[in-house]
Amino acid sequence: MNKFVTTALGLAAVGSVGYADPGDSDWLKLDSEINGLATSLSTRDGSGTTALLRGAGIHGSDDISTGSGAPNGDVSGFDLYDVDIAHHGGVGEFLYRISVDFDGGSANLEDAYTSFPCGPVNARFGMFKPNTLRSATINPENQLFFNRTILGSAMDFWNTGVEVSGEQEGLAWSFAIQNGSNGAFADHFYCLSLSYALGAGAGSSEGARGGNDDLNATIDLAVISDDTQSGDQMSYLLGLNGNQGQIGFGLELAQVDDDAFGWAVNSDYAGVLSPASISIDGDSTPYSATVSFLLNPDVELGLRYEDADNADDVTVLTVGASFYQSGNNAKYQLGYSDVSSDADEGSFVTLGLTVGASS
Repeated sequence: MNKFVTTALGLAAVGSVGYADPGDSDWLKLDSEINGLATSLSTRDGSGTTALLRGAGIHGSDDISTGSGAPNGDVSGFDLYDVDIAHHGGVGEFLYRISVDFDGGSANLEDAYTSFPCGPVNARFGMFKPNTLRSATINPENQLFFNRTILGSAMDFWNTGVEVSGEQEGLAWSFAIQNGSNGAFADHFYCLSLSYALGAGAGSSEGARGGNDDLNATIDLAVISDDTQSGDQMSYLLGLNGNQGQIGFGLELAQVDDDAFGWAVNSDYAGVLSPASISIDGDSTPYSATVSFLLNPDVELGLRYEDADNADDVTVLTVGASFYQSGNNAKYQLGYSDVSSDADEGSFVTLGLTVGASS
């Protein structure tokens, strides 16, 4: 009976959003309330299993495709970016999460951790992403564009270690020690993260969805050090993300230590670009700037500019549109990216489909 009632309420609420006037901010507030209701219903029993499928048709032309091995100068085909299965639950005061990605045809373990209270702080042990940039840690289905930013892609990795975290009066912090690239040896990867929320904060998704007429934003600062690399290096990452009304925005900036070797992007770009061609070099200041406009509850337009500040002076300009079928959990995403550099140049088009949830 409860399932029938909550389903009916959800359908009625979604119908109200579909007929709302885009000029009336009430539908923005209602959208936020529906997202909160869906989250509370899905996690009420303390455990559950989720699945996420993200795939795309891609077409790349000119030098960027030739450089990635295309026989005729073009890449045109289809690829799976995420085939994720995740399970979360709890035993007493201990919560756990395990997730596996099958997109490459084999099982790749991603999250595998337990979290629990430890005196005045929260603790986490296992395999997890460090809190570096929001564009790296945000769930894939909640991305404004089908691809993460260059910086977000470079920081989109999992490693094994321990983390402590806490929050007080809008200021959240975390400190993680992880194995790094050399496994369980003496040197480690360290990440100290600070986050401050303005208003309701940036929310769980990129762009303007879930916002209201107020300014809602999150300021993030991360300091990372990796002893597994050469030298005594320390790098800084700064992010500002949020929304107001129908406008979404995002800014990120990194100061990469000169002893840090190239941070390679992940498979976000491998379909049309050689990851090495847009890696982030040491002694650099890469950045990105994003703005979006929510035309109505079902359509959002976005524009993003990125400068990798690497040896090839790579810049990427992306325009895109998201067509929401059931919020972020079922949507089409169309994007066009123009890549400029001293080496490989060109453009690529992505038409992506997202169905499901990763958490």
